[in-house]
Amino acid sequence: MMHDLNLMVAGPQGSGINFTSDTFAKVMTREGYQVFTNAELFSTIKGEHSYFRVRVCKDIIRSYSERIDILIPLDAKSVLLHVKELAQDGAIIYEDKLEDPRHAAVPYKDILQTVATKFGKALSELNVMKNTVALAGATKMIGLDKEKLKRVISENFASRPKIADMNNAIVDEVYAEFKAERTFDLEPTTYKKRMFINSTHAVGMGKVEAGLKFQSYYPITPASDESNYLERVMGKYDFIVEQTEDEIAAINMAIAAANTGLRSATSTSGPGFSLMVEALSYSGMTETPVVIFYYQRAGPATGMPTRHEQGDLKYALSAGHGEFPRVMIAPGDHKEAFYDTIDAFNIAEKYQLPVIVLLDKAMAMSNYTVDPFDLSKVKIDRGKLILSETKDYLRYRFTDDGISPRSVPGVKGGLITVAGDEHDEDGHIFTEDADNRIKMMDKRMNKMASVLREAPPDLKVKFYGLPTNKKVIVSWGSSKGPIIDAMEKVKDVSLLQIRMMEPFPVEEVMKYLKGKTIIDVEQNYSGQLADLLKEKTGLEVSTRIVKFNGRPIAFEEMVEVLSKPKLGKREVLTYD
Repeated sequence: MMHDLNLMVAGPQGSGINFTSDTFAKVMTREGYQVFTNAELFSTIKGEHSYFRVRVCKDIIRSYSERIDILIPLDAKSVLLHVKELAQDGAIIYEDKLEDPRHAAVPYKDILQTVATKFGKALSELNVMKNTVALAGATKMIGLDKEKLKRVISENFASRPKIADMNNAIVDEVYAEFKAERTFDLEPTTYKKRMFINSTHAVGMGKVEAGLKFQSYYPITPASDESNYLERVMGKYDFIVEQTEDEIAAINMAIAAANTGLRSATSTSGPGFSLMVEALSYSGMTETPVVIFYYQRAGPATGMPTRHEQGDLKYALSAGHGEFPRVMIAPGDHKEAFYDTIDAFNIAEKYQLPVIVLLDKAMAMSNYTVDPFDLSKVKIDRGKLILSETKDYLRYRFTDDGISPRSVPGVKGGLITVAGDEHDEDGHIFTEDADNRIKMMDKRMNKMASVLREAPPDLKVKFYGLPTNKKVIVSWGSSKGPIIDAMEKVKDVSLLQIRMMEPFPVEEVMKYLKGKTIIDVEQNYSGQLADLLKEKTGLEVSTRIVKFNGRPIAFEEMVEVLSKPKLGKREVLTYD
């Protein structure tokens, strides 16, 4: 019995690798298995080599594996590139003859010809469906009932039933004609209802549940998938998604909407965030509760648009001219992405400041199974929002906690003045009086102490492993998954996941790290969190384990490096 099974679909962009891997993942999810997928796409739309990994297990999995058990190459190049990763007892499902004894000889041409004749088509018309031949071969090798595969295919092509019928006819032929010499027997599991999603779905669902009313964006990889998801569902809910002419317009429209009392957000990636920085400062000065969802990718400049990196931590923390309060949260998985999205809107409105939710490409383009979210945990806090008649209203009134009552246009008695200049309590541009400047800066900046004091402990940090372990990893974002998976094999280390980057939770961090040997794990070149840790606490890390080749961390990489008798000051992970 196999504990986990790893399938890879590889080939040119546009050859059906997405359909093949997604269909296999959905089928296995419905069988009750935990599923984790990782997509590595070339940044051109068609033609270049790309690949999807699908890992299946009865137990929780949080990362991908280097090992391939079933390889589905859709061209010869993919065979050459990935055969080195194939397990000794693995299988290659390929249409041409291979010398490798692991070749599973599915009769592609005969199967496609039979189905083409049945439907009155030329063989050339069905060549695009050779991925279905390989997919059916894989599901037969693991003993899956063909009707379960056909059901998912029919759902995928619900709007094109004739295409569904041809693909399902291919499945029937494969199951009838393919004599599998190698089979894969996964440890059995029991069905449990789960969602199969990525973080763009999780964030989108979180926005709906949080009461989003306005989302603006300019298309950019990998953030666009989130806005595209919201566009698909906005007809069912009461909110608007607006595609703007550029990112400058996107954040300014979100700020304008927030100033009318709407829960507003924008989503972007590094190059787009660069264009938003002036408006970010504006939201800080005007105390506007806007939320920015920032999906990191490999930079600098255009970089590698479809590849992974966590290289923007320091930038997101410092972006903007002048000093103003901001909150920055970094989820580490899809569950956190959902709940953190709701917390981000609550924090933005309660404290009247911009909030940045820092995600990354690995989270955006990795689908995996999660239990349904517990909506009973969702609480909405709109802070000091005034929606009915008010008297003696001052938008920036000085208060004991630094947070002013906030009205919106149209409320009787609530005159609204919003300006990017320094201002007095009613929002009018002041005469640059020194005393007023001091009071306004104190009013804005003192909010950070309130955020840190009032935020739930697990929004600031999370600790995994034994507190008695002398070695503690510090990390953030999607690095969490492979680290926790590796900790199941390497028992002498624990993990402190930093979740709130600004304001930095010094007290909680010191509680877990003081007196420990600290190992930093990040997916950037320099180890930016290690620098931030030293700046905020004075603590030095003993080792920086980094990966910056544009690919996420495989859990075996973490096992290998953490198992070394002695770690150097800098360890670079290179597996692709």
